[in-house]
This record gives sequence, structure tokens and C-alpha cells, in this order.
Amino acid sequence: MSNSITESGQDRAARSVRVQRWVAGVIAALALGGSVMVFLAQANVTNDAVGVTRTCGSAFDTAVDRSGWEIWWAADLDEPDELVRSALVRTDLCPSAINLRIGIAAALGSLSVLLAVFVSLRGRSERRLDPAVETIAERIGRLGRVTSVVGAALTIGGVAAIVVLVADADSTLFLYTDRIVVVVAGLIVLMPTMALFAIGRVLVLVGAYLQQLEEERADHEADGEAGDEADE
Repeated sequence: MSNSITESGQDRAARSVRVQRWVAGVIAALALGGSVMVFLAQANVTNDAVGVTRTCGSAFDTAVDRSGWEIWWAADLDEPDELVRSALVRTDLCPSAINLRIGIAAALGSLSVLLAVFVSLRGRSERRLDPAVETIAERIGRLGRVTSVVGAALTIGGVAAIVVLVADADSTLFLYTDRIVVVVAGLIVLMPTMALFAIGRVLVLVGAYLQQLEEERADHEADGEAGDEADE
């Protein structure tokens, strides 16, 4: 009786951990998506005194020198209306607007990282709650998942670096070569990280296949024992 009560409590605890991981994973994905959207979205500023709204660009544009103080200043000086030109709408308001978006994007990105760490830690807690001994198939599957995550993270980071480099309007690199050449070279450099991700996915599939074989063997042995008992 006590064993069944203990197993029931362990099942409830494991189910609670799985729900927490699922909720945290969904929130982490939403936070990451929100961070990217805020970072890429165009910022607009309004000067109520002169009644005009102007575009500042995005935080990404500022990061790759496609927008910034010099560009805002030049655009303000090009305003045809003397009143709007003297207000320096972009020069005065755009820095705060862009900094706010960078702060929001960083906060959402940090939240997604913290939630990802929480999901990982709760996964370890779930495995500790499982009384069964971890099999070779489960170890291979876990190794594959870790390898896939590392490979995906490195690949995504590399792609982001390539995008920033290619989008940099003031880079002197493109005085000597074409942007498409830089993209191709960057993708070649990223081939090991993409291979790491592919290896991880293969290990996950191998682990799942081995686990299926183990379950089929266990079922076959159970059927054999049940047949022997029936013969007796």
C-alpha cells in the first residue's frame, strides 16, 4: 500500500515538473520572439510642439551603422520646414527611443535565457524523480539533445554575426570583396556547427530507436513469462 502511495506521489510530482517545463518553455519562446521583434521594429518619435512624427530606424539599424546620431542630424537639417528643422526632432528624441528598445530587447532576451536554464534544471529534477535506472538509449538521446542545442546555438550565433557584418553600411571590408562572398565564406565557416547539430539529431533518433527495441524486448519477455505461468 505504501509503495503504491509513494509511486502515485512521484507520478504527480513528475507531472507537475513536466507542466512547469512546458509553461516555462512556451514563455521563453515568446520572450525570445518578442526580443527579436523589438530589436528589429522601426521606432517613431513625435514632437508635440511642432506636431510632426519622424522615423528613427530600428535598434538593429543602429547596431550596424545604418542609423545613428549623424544620420538623424543630417535628416533634421534637410527638413524643408524651418520650424521642424530647428526642432531637431530625430536628434533630440531618437537616442532615447532606440535605447529604450535596446533595453526592452535585452530584458526579454535575458528572461528567455533564464527560463531556458529553468527548463534545463527542472528536466534534471524530473529525471531524479524517475525511480527507473537510466538506460543506454536514454543516455544517447540526452547526449543528442545536448549536442543539438549546442550546435543550434553556435549556428544561430554565427548567422547573426554574418547578418550584422553584411548589413554594416560603413564596413571597409566590402571595398575589397563582395557581400555575397562574405556570406558564402561565413556559411562555410559555420559548417562544423551545422554538422554538430545534425550529429545531435542523429543521436536523438538512434536513442529513440534503441529505446523502442528495449521496450519491445521487455514486452516480449513479459509475454513469454505470462505464457509460462499459464502453462503451469
